[in-house]
Amino acid sequence: MSRSLNRTLNFTDVFALALGQIIGSGIMVLVGIGIELTAYAIPFAFMLSALLSIIKQIPVAFMGSAMPATGGLYVYCKRVLGPRLGFFYLSVLLITHILIALFALGFAEYAAALIPGLNIRYVAAGILLVFFCVNLVGVKPAAILQKYMIVFLLIGLSTLIFFGILEVDYAQFSGREALLPNGWYGFGLACVVLSFSTGGAQYVSELGGEMENPERDLPRAIIYSTLVAAVFFALVSIVAVGVLPVDQTAGKPLSEVARAILPPAVYVAFVVGAGLFALATSINSTFSWATKSVLIACDDGWLPKGIAVINTRFNTPHLLLSFLLVLGAAPILMGWQLRYIIMLGGGLVFIYDIIPLIAAFRLPDQLPAVFARAQMRLSAAQLKGFCLLGMLILLGQGALSFSDIDRTGWALVLAYLILIGLYVRLKPIDPDGSKNKPQDGPESP
Repeated sequence: MSRSLNRTLNFTDVFALALGQIIGSGIMVLVGIGIELTAYAIPFAFMLSALLSIIKQIPVAFMGSAMPATGGLYVYCKRVLGPRLGFFYLSVLLITHILIALFALGFAEYAAALIPGLNIRYVAAGILLVFFCVNLVGVKPAAILQKYMIVFLLIGLSTLIFFGILEVDYAQFSGREALLPNGWYGFGLACVVLSFSTGGAQYVSELGGEMENPERDLPRAIIYSTLVAAVFFALVSIVAVGVLPVDQTAGKPLSEVARAILPPAVYVAFVVGAGLFALATSINSTFSWATKSVLIACDDGWLPKGIAVINTRFNTPHLLLSFLLVLGAAPILMGWQLRYIIMLGGGLVFIYDIIPLIAAFRLPDQLPAVFARAQMRLSAAQLKGFCLLGMLILLGQGALSFSDIDRTGWALVLAYLILIGLYVRLKPIDPDGSKNKPQDGPESP
């Protein structure tokens, strides 16, 4: 079961997984949507989104340094807030894994830019299958592959920056009409969309039980990967919006800019190195961490233990990985659009992201001994301050995200929340409380 997973991941493994989770749809797919919403203000939207992401992630990083565990975010919530609210959090998290379809569709679009005529749906479903197989043979091989892909990814982005930064017309980055063509609402909505690019590093906390030194490495990996990604995002977005007219880049993938400014051979290398690997690293990272909380929930009795079977040869949850594959492939084969997947999944993201912040806010009072031994040093007042700021940010982002969802999307979200609320309310649980079981991670605080 989950508590038998091997502790094999070092800092560079975790950092690569976190960076790959961040750099994916964000710069390769969403930059065009961001330009469509706020034109020349997109570099500022990226920087603000990164700052807001770090504020939201600091409480999670703190809990990771205090009580690292396999299935970290779920475990933090259930230990501080109780098993029912912990499982409610996990249930909302599970459905948001639909966003893996966004990464796969982005990958397919870049592959089609390189080889015209490819079937987007089949390529997207195929790349999901590839990384399903990679993670089926172990998280360590997936992490090693991730490090190689990250190197090619950063080289590819650096190439675009090198060739394009001197071609930018910086005079265009001024004036309200250029920066806010859709007003502050458009800028705010761009920040919401781009939050999917600057956020995501906190999910490596799900791997706490498989890290060699999680108390030290988790906070560093979360914060450092977000900062590195933010620097690349800001520079690339300046090139993306500053070289070609806005009407040629709005709503388009970054490959359109690359095609215009890069020599043909370098363009092909960019699409392979940056375009394909950016999205491949996000898919690989999601497969690496997304099943961990479910393993612990099965141990706790919320879900059937049979689905949490661990492959004895590779030490991986093959059934849960298969369910994740189906969840990601379904919207692709159904023909859903990128923007709809982003906004539908995104609205749910902002709902469940609040729950760990509530857990962090209550941690000093509920588990003072755990709070005191955190390697990341914050006072109780500082931790609670970051939690409150994070909650305010999420409320604003969630309101903007849901403002772009139609009635069908609203109905799906509400129906799912009601169903899991009823299940959590009516499901019998161990009277001792699963949050007290000594099986949540590498140690039992």
